[in-house]
Amino acid sequence: MDLMSAATSYSALEKKYGYFRAPSLEVKVGSTRLVRGEGANIRSLELELTSGYEASGCVFYVDGAYEVKNTDFKKYIDKLQIGEKVEVEVGYVKRESVFTGYINQIEYQYGADDGSYRVRVECMDAKGLLMKTRRMEFFNKKNADGIVSAVLGEQPVSSYLSGKEIDACKEEDTVIRSHMMTDYELITEQASKQGYEFFIIQGKAYFRKKQKVTSSIMKLSPGEGILNARFMISGQQLVKKIEVRSIDETSGKLISGEVTISGSFSSGSSANKLMGTSKQVYYEPGVKDAAEAKARAQARMDSVQEKFGEIECECIGIPELAPGRFVEVDKLSAQGNGKYYITYVRHLLNEDGYHTFFRAGVNSL
Repeated sequence: MDLMSAATSYSALEKKYGYFRAPSLEVKVGSTRLVRGEGANIRSLELELTSGYEASGCVFYVDGAYEVKNTDFKKYIDKLQIGEKVEVEVGYVKRESVFTGYINQIEYQYGADDGSYRVRVECMDAKGLLMKTRRMEFFNKKNADGIVSAVLGEQPVSSYLSGKEIDACKEEDTVIRSHMMTDYELITEQASKQGYEFFIIQGKAYFRKKQKVTSSIMKLSPGEGILNARFMISGQQLVKKIEVRSIDETSGKLISGEVTISGSFSSGSSANKLMGTSKQVYYEPGVKDAAEAKARAQARMDSVQEKFGEIECECIGIPELAPGRFVEVDKLSAQGNGKYYITYVRHLLNEDGYHTFFRAGVNSL
């Protein structure tokens, strides 16, 4: 299943997952499969996925692997090694792969008093590896997408990626450089300038326009997926206009581009009163013309509006929910119903069952 294209319904998932009975989990470490409840007792898993600039990752615990008589862990624990590739599948009678990364940290816990000998394993996606390389370099390529593609094609990152989707960027007039920046800082800086997302899902890297996939994964409502929900709107960050300025390096003339906020933020005129004639001005070097200045101003305005409305939901465990996709929420209230863009998903499997939590946003009413 491709999380970036999957579309389903609650009734279809009921059939697929046997009415959400008997949650199951499998962690593949290298070529070794660790299945919950079978030999390697994986008691709990917490997996976080994000379409933000931070890395996604997971933590799982392996219990019942310690032999007190031999004062050692069982041999299969040796399969858990730093740098091993990890794939996580969650679900029920059927499981779906939702995360690919690598083992970043292993902790061996010895509970002599209560007998709780266990192994804690922490994993990250390939973004963590981008932090290993720091450059002082001028790039030959003048377009950000070419640089991002080249960086993601280098070791060690490429060893942990199954693919990449990189949207085209306009060619820069000035040379793009990395001045003592990590590759992670380099890519996220370019993503911010372009108004792009940069994230990794199922081992595939995405450097793309925000909210590119407009179709919804599914519709959720209380009794059909949603257990708890909260919806919040905030106007503190809203501003009427944003302007980006720069200086033409040849002529010394001012370059500027301005955008005005669009959308509805209240049922009456109170939101417009809140913003008034407010304006934010930013200076950004290297902008070549007014069109680029306006595009950068729009990227900043989009980031402002993304924070307007936010919904947080606790659901039954649904592997199909993923950041970088829209979801529809219904039967909450006139205020809470709508189509939201998911930015964060947390899958939690433990002795209480399997739950999925997500956070999603909307940029206007």
